[in-house]
Amino acid sequence: MKSSFLSILLISSSLLLAQTDTVTLTLNDCIRMGQENGPLAAMARAAYSGKEHRYHSFTARFYPQLSLSGDAPQFLRTISPITQPDGTTSYLSQRQAQSSLSLALSQQIPWTGTEISIYSALNRLDNLETKASFYRSTPLSLSFRQPIFSINTIAWNYELEDLNYQSSHREFVEQMEESAIDITNKFFAYYLALMNVSNAQLNLTVNDTLFQVSKGRFNVGRIAENDLLQSELAALNARTQYENAVIEYGRALQNFKYAIGLASDSPVHVVPDESIYMFSVDPLAALDLAKQNRSDMVGYRIQKLNAERSVRQAESNNSISMSISANIGLNQKANKFNDAYADLLDQQQFSVQLQVPLIGWGTGGHAVEAAEAELSRVETNVLSQRFSLEQEVKYQVQRFKQLQQQVLLSAKADTVAQRRFDVARERFVIGKIDVTNLFLAQSEKDNAYRTRIQTLWDYWATYYRLRRLTLYDFALQRPLLVKE
Repeated sequence: MKSSFLSILLISSSLLLAQTDTVTLTLNDCIRMGQENGPLAAMARAAYSGKEHRYHSFTARFYPQLSLSGDAPQFLRTISPITQPDGTTSYLSQRQAQSSLSLALSQQIPWTGTEISIYSALNRLDNLETKASFYRSTPLSLSFRQPIFSINTIAWNYELEDLNYQSSHREFVEQMEESAIDITNKFFAYYLALMNVSNAQLNLTVNDTLFQVSKGRFNVGRIAENDLLQSELAALNARTQYENAVIEYGRALQNFKYAIGLASDSPVHVVPDESIYMFSVDPLAALDLAKQNRSDMVGYRIQKLNAERSVRQAESNNSISMSISANIGLNQKANKFNDAYADLLDQQQFSVQLQVPLIGWGTGGHAVEAAEAELSRVETNVLSQRFSLEQEVKYQVQRFKQLQQQVLLSAKADTVAQRRFDVARERFVIGKIDVTNLFLAQSEKDNAYRTRIQTLWDYWATYYRLRRLTLYDFALQRPLLVKE
């Protein structure tokens, strides 16, 4: 029993001595460190970087695309059926080598769905049976394709990608605020664990002293055995609580260090800022900020746009569709390379493709109705999500206002409870109150202390939740969402 008590004292003294070599960190310091080096912030940056590159990769498709393609000699050796001039078919042996090279410049126009391309190509065919070579050149060719009466998928994709990119920027800021909330929770969990160790050590010392006093009083017959046993039980419970507090302290310390990205083994001491903000937040103004800044609002537009696109796609599939294709250019064939570019001939091609659904046994109509039903569901779901977000913003504003007063009240209650315990301990030492009243005052003191820390914890967590919901810094009165 004595060795256990000595080990407890050694652990406690090492904790207290370690604090003298630590760097004192405030909550703002820890949030800054965590947003620079913490795991949540690192994941947020990586996610945003990936979405940013995907967006730029998508938009780059709408710039002119230049490509070079070619085939190395392709060898063919087979027996093929060849139609003769008289209409008969003969099976002849073939040995050929083919080569080609082309350079193409293409452009997509998202607003109209038009595809335009310009290319130049050269093909060579070597007949290995006759040792003859043939060339076909296309020095310049312009192609054009325009869909009509059908959905412009390019324009829809462009708008969706643009909205996704806007949402990704907002999501990044929200994730950084989410990391601030996580660091706040880890900060106060560590601070509370540290204070619990200190408080448990104090309670252990006090209860051990009171137990010695009680034994002396019992020996002279001033108190009953029941009071002595109660005092001894309190001392044993205090020792257990201290050991549990030390274990919880170690776990909270590791979680806190990981959250702020601190890899060193050096001890850390934190000091919560009890000088809270006392400004008021207008619920309607906070709600307007959330509507302007939240990624959810962009997400609602994306959900609705996807559903509307499905309806438009179903309608397009169930109606007439048409596309126009045209090609104009120059080409030539020759047995020699130089002749393949002499006396070039015109090349034209024009086609209109038409598709009209006649009998589908209701397939298209049911597809349209299904898409419209899904659009109705999405619209109702979006309204529900908007309502939930609005209620959450209003609740956090009310909660923030409430916690401003509770922080002040809990600090005062902690001071009163501490003073009451000091008076009760002094009165117990001189025999004015019994041990039951003393332990009641001690319990109230511990509860008031934990309530003060927990209320301060709730206040700062709520403050950063409000920032995350609105993407607005109410302390500095500026938006967190900075335009790129």
